[in-house]
Amino acid sequence: MEEQRIEGRRPGRLSRSESAAWGSTLVLGVLWTIVGVLCLGATGVASVAAMYWVGALLAIGGLVSLIWSVRGAGGGAAVLGILSLVVGILMFVHPGAGLQSLTVLLIGYFFIAGLFRVVTSLMDRYPGWGFEFVSGLCAIAIGVIAVRAWPATNFWLLGTLIGAELIVRGIFMIGGAISARRVVRSLKTAA
Repeated sequence: MEEQRIEGRRPGRLSRSESAAWGSTLVLGVLWTIVGVLCLGATGVASVAAMYWVGALLAIGGLVSLIWSVRGAGGGAAVLGILSLVVGILMFVHPGAGLQSLTVLLIGYFFIAGLFRVVTSLMDRYPGWGFEFVSGLCAIAIGVIAVRAWPATNFWLLGTLIGAELIVRGIFMIGGAISARRVVRSLKTAA
């Protein structure tokens, strides 16, 4: 007791390293949630930004693959590099088609990721598994809503899906951080 007061800490207070075990996840969860709310506030902008972002990544990845193939990686890298470069450029030239394609891919992602979260949370039952279970159900529900709204809502759908997923992911991370904090505190008091 005297030792803790000398260090300037109250009894039961977590050290810096103990707080880092859960604090960074909490901060990241809050940031994801804020970015998700911003995406929902400007769904059209978020949709177009996501489409151009993916197009840029594909084009850059294509250039890197082409350079790598010239240095002896083989013909497969060259073919994939050309394909990535062409698709990335097409996303900039035809943003409407790129937006539709990304929306379809994202709908598939929500179904698969949601199903994976539900199954793994039910099978593992780790501390805080309920947050991941609910997160998976929300992702599946978002996928169902997106399929039903397709294609009439194509322009704002991608931004809405991204915003909703970021909010759900942020809340999941906040819940996980709170659970981790409880575990760290219980370990500290048990020691």
